[in-house]
Amino acid sequence: MSSINKHLIKGLNIITDRTALKQYADSSLVQHFVEPMNNVVVRTEYFRPQASIQAPFRKNPHPCLEFTYTLSGDTTLSIKNGPGDWSKYRFSGEIRFLGLNTELSGIATVNSLVPVKVLHLYITPQKLAQLLGSGSGHIVRAIIDKASVNSKSPLNITTAGPVTTSIIHQIFNRDRASPADSLFLKGKILELLSHEVEFLCGPQRKQTILQPDDVAMLQAAKTIIMERMSTPPSIAELARKVGLNEKKIKQGFKELYGTTVYGFLRKYRMEQAKLLFDRDQKSVTDVACAVGYSNVSHFGAIFRHHHGVRPGEYLKSQKEYRMTHHLSL
Repeated sequence: MSSINKHLIKGLNIITDRTALKQYADSSLVQHFVEPMNNVVVRTEYFRPQASIQAPFRKNPHPCLEFTYTLSGDTTLSIKNGPGDWSKYRFSGEIRFLGLNTELSGIATVNSLVPVKVLHLYITPQKLAQLLGSGSGHIVRAIIDKASVNSKSPLNITTAGPVTTSIIHQIFNRDRASPADSLFLKGKILELLSHEVEFLCGPQRKQTILQPDDVAMLQAAKTIIMERMSTPPSIAELARKVGLNEKKIKQGFKELYGTTVYGFLRKYRMEQAKLLFDRDQKSVTDVACAVGYSNVSHFGAIFRHHHGVRPGEYLKSQKEYRMTHHLSL
C-alpha cells in the first residue's frame, strides 16, 4: 500500500524559479502541515504577496488524491498537458478543485495583493477506500477518474458550497492549543471527505442557472455584504452595484451559498461575533453593535439559535478557558 506523511508532502510541490521562490518566501508565508491520521495530510497556506508572482512549478509523482480549497486570493494556474498543450484555470474566492498528484508542471500566477488562503487535503486512494468500507472500490475509481488531469480531462473545479466553506473556515480557525485539537481536526476531515464523496459520486444535481460571469458577480455581492455587515445594502442596491437583477441575486445566493441573501448575512454576522468574543473578549453589547445589531436581546436570541449558547455564557466560558490555560503554562 502506498503511504504518505507530512514530510513527504513538503517535497511534492517545487517552485523551479529562484526569483519566484524568493518572492513566495518574502510574502509573509505561513504554512502548517498536519497528519490527523495515517495516509491523510492537511497543508494550510496563508500569505500576503507584495506583488504579482509568477511561479513555475512541478509536482513530484505520488499516487495520492489532492483536494484543494481556496478561501481568498486571485490565482491563475496554467498546467502543461504536453508539447504546446496548456490548460488555464483561474481561482478567485471560495473555490474547490480535485487532482491526482501525479507528475505535473506549469505556472502558478498570483494576481492579487489580497491575502491568499488555501487548504490542501492529501489522501491515498487506499485510505479513502478503507474509510468508505468494503465494496467501495468503484466509488474510489470514479473519484480517481474525475481527478486525472490531461487535455481530455480538465481540472475538476467548482465553487465551494456553504457547508464545505464552513468546514474549511473551522479548520483554519480552530484552537491549536486545545487538548481536543487532534480529535476536532480528524472529525472535520472525515466530515469534509463525506461531503466530497457525496458531491462527486452522489445523485446528479439539477443544471445550474448560473453562468461564469454570474458567479463572479455573486462573489462580488458576497464581498460587499461582508464588508458592510453592520450597515448592509438592500437587495435592490446590491443588484445595482454588481450588475445583476434582483431575481438572479436571490436565486444565485440560494444555488451558490445554499441560503438567502439575508440568511448569508445573518450567518456571517454570527461567525464574526464568535470571532470577536474569541479574539478580543469584547462585551456582548459591543459585539452586537459591531456586527450590526442595535437590539442586544435580538442579537442574543440569534446567537443562541446559531451557536447553541447565550452570548454572555459563551463569553464567560472563553474567559475561564483563557485564564485556566494561562495559569497552566
